[in-house]
Amino acid sequence: MKVLVLDAFPLDSADRGLVDAALDTLRTNGHEVSHRVLCGSPFETFMSAAEHSAYHGDSPLVTPETSEDAAALQEAHGLLFCYPTNMFTLPAVLKSWLERVLVPGVSFVFNANGKVRPGMTNIKRIGMITTSVHDKAATRRAGDSGRRTILRNLRMSCHTLCKRTFVSVPAGQDGTADVRHALSRW
Repeated sequence: MKVLVLDAFPLDSADRGLVDAALDTLRTNGHEVSHRVLCGSPFETFMSAAEHSAYHGDSPLVTPETSEDAAALQEAHGLLFCYPTNMFTLPAVLKSWLERVLVPGVSFVFNANGKVRPGMTNIKRIGMITTSVHDKAATRRAGDSGRRTILRNLRMSCHTLCKRTFVSVPAGQDGTADVRHALSRW
C-alpha cells in the first residue's frame, strides 16, 4: 500500500521519534512511504493571493509543492498525519497544507447537480499520531478539533470503507510502542 505521511512536528522537537517509529513500522510492513516534512517548507506561509483567487477556478493548484503533494495524495492508499496538538487543534503549518492541497478536484468534486462528492476515494486508511501537553479528558472537553477535522471531516472525502487510526501520546513521553502497535495493523 502507498502511504503519504505528513509530518508537522518541528524539526527540533523531542517527539520526532514517533514519526521515525511510524516510518520504520510502515516500511518494515512492506508499504511504500512518501514522507512530507512540512516545517521549513513553503507551507509555513499563508495562502498567497494567487492561490486564494485560483481556489474556485479551473486550476487551484498554483505552486509546484501543492501540485506535487496533490499528485502524491491521488496515488496514495493511506494518509497518516503526524503532529503536535497546539491549543487543542492542528498546528498552523498543517492547516496551511490542508487549505492549499485539499482543493476542489483533489479532495472533493461536484456532481452534475452541484452536490459535493468524495474526491479521495483512493484513500482506504487514514490515521493520526499526535502529542499533547494536555490530558485526554481536557482535550475532549475542548472539542478535540484536530481529531474531528481529520478522522471525521476529512474521512468523508475518502473511500466509504476507509478505516481510521488514532494515537495520542503525552508530549515528551515515549509512545513508540503505541505507534508501532497501531500501525502494524495497516
